[in-house]
Amino acid sequence: MKVIYEDSKILVIYKKAGQLTQSGKNFDVDLTSEVLNYRKKKGEDVYAALINRLDRQVSGLVLFAKTKAEAGRLSKQMQQGGFNKQYYGWICGKPKDNKGSLVDFLKKDEKSNTSMVVTEDESGAKRAELEYEVIKTVEVASDGESTETQYLSLVRIHLITGRHHQIRVQFASRGCPLLGDGKYGEAGAVSVQDARNLCNIRVGRQEIALCAYSLEVDGNVYTVLPEWFSEN
Repeated sequence: MKVIYEDSKILVIYKKAGQLTQSGKNFDVDLTSEVLNYRKKKGEDVYAALINRLDRQVSGLVLFAKTKAEAGRLSKQMQQGGFNKQYYGWICGKPKDNKGSLVDFLKKDEKSNTSMVVTEDESGAKRAELEYEVIKTVEVASDGESTETQYLSLVRIHLITGRHHQIRVQFASRGCPLLGDGKYGEAGAVSVQDARNLCNIRVGRQEIALCAYSLEVDGNVYTVLPEWFSEN
């Protein structure tokens, strides 16, 4: 467990890809349990309220409150859009524009634990918005039977709303799935192995190339770089 920041009220932790944020149906050690054990070993109150969540395959910053009062305050602040959350991600392909915003309405399917883009008037639809900027694009390979070329684009994302699988669904719906995302990836998406061999982008096999690298809370900004960022 990597502590990025700690004081008497909060903990900001870097979660590696592959770890559950909170306990699931298996016996893997989740991040919340690690934080509770960490506080116990320090002789502190064994309390840790998870404020923001990340998908298991995604890395990045996770915020915990150390007291119930702080948990209530931060949860309310997050619901009102008070956090500034920034991500880095590798997407397969090139967006139409190098900079812009994506606005959709998403609906979650509880049975399959997936979300999809739907119309605004569909029952259960929730508005989803993010801003993005392409930092760079690299060529991966050319198809020997056509002139079509595959690309990977490194994007910086400002998440404005926090919907289920939002970043993954919004980019995938535009033909640019996140590298390594088997759930929403399309046929023809760049494989993790090709990204490693051809572009030296070292994303783990059970990892999505998405990292919550910056979190602003109460005017303080906490940052971390994904392990694959420095390779490029």
